[in-house]
Amino acid sequence: MNDSKDREILIGLIVGGIANEFSKSVIKGIVNAIPKNKNIRLAVLPGELMLENFQSKQISQYNYMCNSVYNLGNVCRMDGIIIAMGSIGWALNEDKTRHFLGLYSDIPTVLIASDYEDYTTVNYDNRMGISEAVEVLIGVYGITDIGMIGGYTENIDSARRKSIFIECLEENGIDFRDSLYEASDMSENSEEAAERLLDNNPQMKAIFCVNDATAVGLYRVLKKRNLVPGKDIMVFGFDNTRMAAEMSPPLSSIGASSITLGQKAFEMLLDKIEGEKVTSQFIPTSLYGRESLRYDKYEYSLNDLSLINETIINRMFDDCFYRYNTEHISSENINLKRLFYEILNRMFKGIKRRYIGIDEFNEIGNLIDIFFRNGAMDYTDVWKFLKSVTLLQTGINKQLRGRENTFVNRLFLRMTDDALVAVSESRARENNENNNSRVRLRRFLIKGMNYANDKKKTYNEFINSLDIIGLDNAALYLFEKPVTKEELERLEYPDTIKLIAVVKSGNVYVIPESKQKRLMADIFIQREIKIYNKKFVTFPLFYENTFYGLFLCELNNEIYNKGALIANELGMIIHIINIS
Repeated sequence: MNDSKDREILIGLIVGGIANEFSKSVIKGIVNAIPKNKNIRLAVLPGELMLENFQSKQISQYNYMCNSVYNLGNVCRMDGIIIAMGSIGWALNEDKTRHFLGLYSDIPTVLIASDYEDYTTVNYDNRMGISEAVEVLIGVYGITDIGMIGGYTENIDSARRKSIFIECLEENGIDFRDSLYEASDMSENSEEAAERLLDNNPQMKAIFCVNDATAVGLYRVLKKRNLVPGKDIMVFGFDNTRMAAEMSPPLSSIGASSITLGQKAFEMLLDKIEGEKVTSQFIPTSLYGRESLRYDKYEYSLNDLSLINETIINRMFDDCFYRYNTEHISSENINLKRLFYEILNRMFKGIKRRYIGIDEFNEIGNLIDIFFRNGAMDYTDVWKFLKSVTLLQTGINKQLRGRENTFVNRLFLRMTDDALVAVSESRARENNENNNSRVRLRRFLIKGMNYANDKKKTYNEFINSLDIIGLDNAALYLFEKPVTKEELERLEYPDTIKLIAVVKSGNVYVIPESKQKRLMADIFIQREIKIYNKKFVTFPLFYENTFYGLFLCELNNEIYNKGALIANELGMIIHIINIS
């Protein structure tokens, strides 16, 4: 293998959708792990769950067409591929799973959330976090009636977490009863399972949800019964997604404690590509306490505050801004961890001197403003931040009096104000962006549906209007002849595909017809695309059982929630134009 630093490496990621929190976490972990000095291109291939027995025929067909992108990992000459098997294939039997994985037998591969011994895998160490949560409930709160909402027995993580949960109860002298467990589909639609669990266990004081999504349905049921998580009943989930922090009240959840599944999978795959021997790994987990199950890993003792040093300040940062080490991009201009250290170090120097001058006070205040203007709240949640600041401020006030105490409290107040303003502005921007996206998509649909008079004119107008969608960088590929579901089942992709148009920096460039024909194997490395984008998502363009082409979008925060919707609308418009 060519080890030159200039050699481009193409890595694929097969994952179950990109709108769900688990997939977002995996993708962001991989993006964060890509070294700046490596020439690496990431192609995200989001599909749906591969199954036959759990959904209607119509939904199963839709999933199958979405999953047509999974085959691109083999067709497009990738150097390596990461497969989030736990999110796409848990409902397949072993023969079908091995057949699917066999498609990539000649490509370096790492699986996420899988237990196939013949493959290199990365999984959560479920035991660490579950054991910690159970011990908190029993040892701190004295709770012994603990139930669980799980998932399908076919799901590896669900079965593993149930087994570990039972073991942890028994290790603490508590017998598990079957009535304390209800299975769900592991989605937000878990109300029925939650209703059964609560009806069968009126004495229950705590519930473990197999993932954060399951807790959403439980929260709805608790609200109908006038029960408040964290007060009337303790609740904790798994995965520690952003959604958990945004629930009301914020959901305590088990998550990665040092490195994410995506980061570790990428590191392992890169080692495999470079010819190193790689073994399967487990990711440490821990409980992140919030209002639904209050729990603090650290308390700032008077001894800590009197012996303040870089290690203690960094521990404070890691505890409060717990997403920073796993989600921040190293190329960002501001090192927030270093800035946080500078702020607290200067505050504590003033405390030790028992003097903070007005100039020093203003300088620290300015650093606080810079800290929050540069996205510090993206790496924590409001409840966690306010709790951490309160603990720190209370500890300082126990040993400090006088004017410097007033200055320190004013600085903490400034932190709180800046944090709340930052969160408010972020949500306002997000709402504004969502509204603008809906308006742009509506305008685009109106243009695309104008097919009544002139098919060719409507087609050209459709292509030239791609910029209305609001994407900065994208590429539209269409097959010369649509591919049928039967051809997909035989894995018969055409050898060539047409690059119809690209969007560069928000502008549409239509490729001349004489230059549109491209090799299917090279769709991710075309010159028109590669100079503008290193990370992109690929969506299939289809309608019912007819596959028309592919839409490649630059990977950014906006595309997570609206990418699949845009692709569905494009597929429908292309179908209407095609049959008119």
